[in-house]
Amino acid sequence: MKKFFTVLGGMGTLATESYVRLLDKRTPTKSDQDYLDYLVVNHATIPDRTSWILDHSKPSPLEPLLEDVKQQSLLKPEFFVLICNTAHYSYDALQAATKIPILNMLQETVKAIKSIRPTAKRVGLLGTYGTLRSGIYDHYITDAGYTLVKPTAELQELTEDLIYNDIKQRGQSDDEKYHRLIKRMSEEMNCDIVILGCTELSFAEEMSPEKDYPVADSQSIIVDRSLELGLKMQKGK
Repeated sequence: MKKFFTVLGGMGTLATESYVRLLDKRTPTKSDQDYLDYLVVNHATIPDRTSWILDHSKPSPLEPLLEDVKQQSLLKPEFFVLICNTAHYSYDALQAATKIPILNMLQETVKAIKSIRPTAKRVGLLGTYGTLRSGIYDHYITDAGYTLVKPTAELQELTEDLIYNDIKQRGQSDDEKYHRLIKRMSEEMNCDIVILGCTELSFAEEMSPEKDYPVADSQSIIVDRSLELGLKMQKGK
């Protein structure tokens, strides 16, 4: 392949599969040849990002991610998609390792809020402990003029339970738990919109879309951006 992009995935695998399903589903097609050309690196054995962010004595995901970027760069993709919010903790180091652009899911998600909820002022953020405590989303949200709202300790525990116990461990989402999280962030925390800042939460959204409260689904948003760039690439623009 000469015109393709590379998906850096496996963090986790169900979330990566969700990205691919959404990408293919949204691609306008009339034949096999209309789908986009891309490679998926499902590097499932990459160490947990949150564990390392909270304790740098734990196994680091950075070295295997850097190895993936360097290996894939030799194939000369047009761009990379990094399918893990928490892994964006190392975004600058990964981008510094290649001249090929890596889409910034966090930046794209915050930019999309204007079109999803133009009147939004208070933006809630759900994600892993690593994402929340490292503050990787914080400056994107506040620089855009929004008030950042993080979950209470109780809501964060419920979020972790959904991400790690239900989805990563059992391989399935808990629809009631997911919608309860969004409802409580919207009603109790007075959020105008809630960012799904973990691709496992995006998997939950794919399985059972939220209909009552607005969400900014990071994976869905990066799918749309991938599709936009991929179609331009396909047409040679």
